[in-house]
Amino acid sequence: MTLRTLWTGAVTLGLLLSGSALADAGRMPLLDAHSHYTAVHARELGPTDIMAHLDAAGVSRVVITGAPWQLARDLHAHAPQRVIPLLGAYASDADKATWMHDSQLPTRIAALATEGRWAGIGELHLFARDAGNGVYAELVRIAHRHGLMLLIHGDEEVVDRAFEIAPDVRVLWAHLGTVPEPARVARMLERHAGRALWIDTSVRDDRIAPKGRLLPEWREVFEAYPDRFVVAVDAFSTGRWHRYGEVTRQIRQWVGGLSPELQERLLWRNAEDLFAPWLREQR
Repeated sequence: MTLRTLWTGAVTLGLLLSGSALADAGRMPLLDAHSHYTAVHARELGPTDIMAHLDAAGVSRVVITGAPWQLARDLHAHAPQRVIPLLGAYASDADKATWMHDSQLPTRIAALATEGRWAGIGELHLFARDAGNGVYAELVRIAHRHGLMLLIHGDEEVVDRAFEIAPDVRVLWAHLGTVPEPARVARMLERHAGRALWIDTSVRDDRIAPKGRLLPEWREVFEAYPDRFVVAVDAFSTGRWHRYGEVTRQIRQWVGGLSPELQERLLWRNAEDLFAPWLREQR
């Protein structure tokens, strides 16, 4: 089932996007390539509530990492055609700063990767000083062995290290990197030309499109690498889930200034390419 099919079904349920600035991008599906569902979120928002936020925003699919990991699987079980589950490495947000020192983590992740039908592993928070970390290296190898993508929140050196370990691994680099500058992002894509590297724009909308207007330097990068970028909300808090529709409208506004083909690529097609192995398994 494609996103177009899901979008048509959503429209029949009465999903509407308002505002003239959304006219073009608002007619297209949107795949949120990076969001979260944690125990904190689940205390207030059940699976039905999450689906209601997707419906109201016109989002046909969402990539979810759970903390703990079971929550992503539970959300996927509730809506298997809409939720793309990632295998989370954290029991809670407290693990963001310490997971790389847990020598038992690779064993746990390897066992879960074998059991579950996951689309990827992550989000993994790691920075240059720990790029050579052994636990991280093992998770890269596990992802590659099982054909899973890696969602990385980290410095350039961390992404570089992933490709040193497993040149064919698929990587989604979050937030336009830790230093979201057009020239730096372009150099990264050039350095890894031919590799399976995608980059998400999450939480950078104000940086790349102040007041909804895409900056020329970012437009240039998106046009130079049209198949490398995906949009995402990164619903990392309960408050951001409640603002989900507002964030997707902001995304659609700046994407709407691009060519129709590039709008389609950023809003959903590139993400479908990234998750193609998992999506094929679901059909």
